[in-house]
Amino acid sequence: MTPHPEMHCAFHEGVDRPILNQLRGRFLTVNQGRLARAMEGLAPRQQRLLNLLALLFHVNHPLLPGYVSDCTPTGVSGYEPDADTLALAQHLVCNFSYTSCSARPQLIHGLFLMGSLGTLAQTDQSDMDVWLCHGPDLSQVALQALRNKCHRLEQWAASQGCEAHFYLIDAQRFARGEREVQPCSGNGSTTQHNLLLDEFYRTAIWLAGRIPLWWWVPVNAEVRYDEFTRNLLSKGLIGSGEVIDLGHLAHIPPGEFLGAGLWQLFKGIESPYKSVLKLLLIEVYASEHPQVHCLSLSFKQAVYANQLNLDELDPYVVVYRRIERYLIARGDLRRLELVRRSLYLKVNCNLTGSAVPRGVPWQRQLLERLTREWGWGECQLASLDNRSQWKAEEACHERLALAQELSVSYRFLSRFALDEQAGALQRSWGSAAKPSATVVTSGA
Repeated sequence: MTPHPEMHCAFHEGVDRPILNQLRGRFLTVNQGRLARAMEGLAPRQQRLLNLLALLFHVNHPLLPGYVSDCTPTGVSGYEPDADTLALAQHLVCNFSYTSCSARPQLIHGLFLMGSLGTLAQTDQSDMDVWLCHGPDLSQVALQALRNKCHRLEQWAASQGCEAHFYLIDAQRFARGEREVQPCSGNGSTTQHNLLLDEFYRTAIWLAGRIPLWWWVPVNAEVRYDEFTRNLLSKGLIGSGEVIDLGHLAHIPPGEFLGAGLWQLFKGIESPYKSVLKLLLIEVYASEHPQVHCLSLSFKQAVYANQLNLDELDPYVVVYRRIERYLIARGDLRRLELVRRSLYLKVNCNLTGSAVPRGVPWQRQLLERLTREWGWGECQLASLDNRSQWKAEEACHERLALAQELSVSYRFLSRFALDEQAGALQRSWGSAAKPSATVVTSGA
């Protein structure tokens, strides 16, 4: 990948609309590529569901999926359905006709797709997690109607062969860290705010509505995010109705690392390979504290530098690359080999055998390139591809290796938390002692 000079947007350089439009185009290029990859891995009925999502939240029509009442909040900011989307809606409801809603309040500020869709790890069973960002002034009655609509759309998605989850997000409250992200079904978990935001910025696929204000803040200005964004908005370079502000990632509180580690240990019961990757990434972040350069910032830096290779920006690849650098620097090749196995088995796209390969061509090609980098031979690949035929001893050895890895990462995070707690106590004692010393000196 040929490097390009990073596009800087410091105040003194005079940010203008052409620069901002160029940046917007780069982010949307990556976004469109990821969305196309997601679509490629979906069945036709699932593709139809994804194509219709924005329209279903844009209007209330009693015969369209998800309808609750005419009082349910509607209107996706800046959205107008194209001819293909309207044709899909008319295929579902013969007499459906669309009237532009641009003059009405647009209460849905943005729709974003989260999860494995569009990534190396997308499979036939991948969930469709959708963040629905709404306006800050919705009443409890309106919010409940919107939750009901989401719940009905989850049921419709299941009928289309897709497990979908919708998350209602009040962007203003989220940016202040005031609300946990919970699915409308109510079966959510407590998630660490900044680590979740990091994952959102580097993995989310924009579907419709406003786009993240965070896109326009260069990495070197992240620490003065509020000042920088106020400048953009006050000068009219970006309209407030064009963007959604979920906050910045200039700092990740150390307390988040242990909480996220506990959650990944729990998740490891059902998804051990995914948890190994996520827990180790948290370990990497903790090892860098307080100067954490999280992956979302690396993603933004790449886009500013016009490095838009979808393979290298793939969410699972970037996680692997960061962990790889960390473990090589520590000389821990045993753990690195387990991480590689975890990524390969999480992707679940066999590269050997006569069975019809899972996944789509680009996934297979990317995985082949990675395994060549790792120096894996046919024998090792065949062994992993035939894991369902492993003897009990092999299966027990693999489970033990996973359990040990999860334990190693968690012990690291536990020590980190204890050290941080001790450091905080020392700092508080030190600051408490200073005024006392000053009084004694002046009294002398």
